[in-house]
Amino acid sequence: MSGETRRSEKPAATNHSPGESRLIAGPTRRFWILIASVVLIFMTGMEGTVVATAMPTIISQLGGFELFSWVFSGYYLAQGVTIPIYGRLADLYGRKRILFFGLTVFVIGTTACGFAPNMLWLVVFRVIQGIGAGAVQPINQTVIGDLYPPAPRAKMAGFFSGIWGIAAIVGPVLGAFVIAETAWNWVFWITLPIAFIAFALLAVALQERIEHRRHRIDYLGAFLMAFGIGLLLYTLIQAHHLGLSTFLLLLILSAAILAVLVVYEHRVPEPILPLTLWRNRVILSGVVACFCVGCVVMASTTFLPAYIQGVMGRSPIVAGYALAISSVTWIAGSWAGGQIMLRASYRAATNVGGIFLVSGTAMLIALDPSRGPIWAATGTGLVGIGMGLNQNTYMVAAQSVVDWSQRGTATAIISLMRMLGQTVGTAIYGAVVNLTLSEMLGDNAVDRILDPNLRDKLSASEVAPVMAGIGDAVQNVYWVAGALVVLVIIAGAALPKGLSPINVPSSRLRR
Repeated sequence: MSGETRRSEKPAATNHSPGESRLIAGPTRRFWILIASVVLIFMTGMEGTVVATAMPTIISQLGGFELFSWVFSGYYLAQGVTIPIYGRLADLYGRKRILFFGLTVFVIGTTACGFAPNMLWLVVFRVIQGIGAGAVQPINQTVIGDLYPPAPRAKMAGFFSGIWGIAAIVGPVLGAFVIAETAWNWVFWITLPIAFIAFALLAVALQERIEHRRHRIDYLGAFLMAFGIGLLLYTLIQAHHLGLSTFLLLLILSAAILAVLVVYEHRVPEPILPLTLWRNRVILSGVVACFCVGCVVMASTTFLPAYIQGVMGRSPIVAGYALAISSVTWIAGSWAGGQIMLRASYRAATNVGGIFLVSGTAMLIALDPSRGPIWAATGTGLVGIGMGLNQNTYMVAAQSVVDWSQRGTATAIISLMRMLGQTVGTAIYGAVVNLTLSEMLGDNAVDRILDPNLRDKLSASEVAPVMAGIGDAVQNVYWVAGALVVLVIIAGAALPKGLSPINVPSSRLRR
């Protein structure tokens, strides 16, 4: 189809400023762009879980167990560093070329992963894959924001979350099937046909009307941002391997680099990180809330299996079922959030989400072996609802209160803060657990408690103190999560009253 505008094809949105590039999306193009977006959501949602399922087999063939964590950490580190840069570039040069660049890098990295001769090269290729993924997910969300006005976007929030949830469930099943029937390489290559389908659909359907003009790329700002965020993520990911003095030194250094970035960005005409966005009341609330929700989610999911297996003495299958509940309730929360923000406001949706987060976290704090796994599953299920209500609401709100020229950056900021919250939360909780268990019998005792076969060989006097230690450690984690939920509620209360997908009073968006 031609890139020229036809009578039946018009820009996807009408509220824009002169000189902006706009999507050309009549009904036919809109349909195929939607299909491509769904394909990309499914691909990115499935990728992590399908690889995780296959890692034991990959390690058995490639060796290098000491690099196991970096297969995932390298991917997320590269993704986190590049997300805000891609978001800004998409605002300057259009969505299509940046999305295609990221998708191409993702495909190259994914293909190379399947040819990795050892674990070190697998980590390198995963980093390349992550560099591409940094563009795919946030720019895809930005395209959805361009394609649909706020009200339809709110209605579809549950649908997109459902696609992600289905992908996360399909991933482990598909990974297990691939490992059983083929070689481990196909765990990576199985995503390539999906990527090519999305690429072909977007190549034909995604057209932009762009007013070409020279831009002054903020290279130094991009470097400072990548270095500062990358160093921060590395420090948090490696926190348990670093000494306290090294950890604090790197933390201070990353904070100093980001502070220099803020000062420098005030002085450039086209900053890689427009600081005006941080004065936007809605986006600032979203930054705080999504960061804290990311932290809380890691508390409710990462440590629950250890409690159910180590303290309640239940099987890994029971722990898995309890954990899976949050994936289902998250979808329900996303759908409910879309309905509430349409009928009332963004603030109402996040307030309801806060109630669920408080209820779920309170149940997790009150965990006791006598209450059983149903209690634990209910707690994490309530947290899942609260997560769905908050995250999708803030994404829709952030995209709605900026124009086209800043939508990519706003989307990237919200995505980045959720990822940072997950990383920071994991580091904080790990420190809490290690501190709590510092006087216990050691890691080997904990490992033996979590293994049902080894636990049965221990005496009651050996089991009791370790179970108590695990219980205390996990409970302390949930107390920290409870404090973060308070910040989520405060952020929601800071949203302007009455602001909704169908009511955007611009005079109330800034402080």
